[in-house]
Amino acid sequence: MGRIILFYDADCGFCQASVEWLIRRGRPDTFETIAYQDEARMSRYPMVDRTLADKGIQALGENGKLWKKAAATGFCLRHIPGWEWLGDFILYPLVKPFAALVYALVAGHRQRISRWMGRNACPVGDQKKG
Repeated sequence: MGRIILFYDADCGFCQASVEWLIRRGRPDTFETIAYQDEARMSRYPMVDRTLADKGIQALGENGKLWKKAAATGFCLRHIPGWEWLGDFILYPLVKPFAALVYALVAGHRQRISRWMGRNACPVGDQKKG
């Protein structure tokens, strides 16, 4: 199996926990992770949409296809033993629009979810002005 390169927001506790969950459950060497904040490593992947850094993950498959947000989640789950069914479900054409809505809802509340998890919340949009 080839390596999946997973791009994520290292400033987000929820994102960190999600990536850790995938790595713990994936087969060895399935995932390589790159934080959007890692300028040197990100420069090697110009096809990755940096404007999505605060909106969701992206996953680059061995065939060069770039998956984004909910589709990236489904793609990654297809490579986790015992979770393939959920990845297939998320990517099922009739389910994809609903999965995208759920993903957007979770992504929009990730600061709060990070705090609930006892993790560092995303600094973006979390700082008080004054």
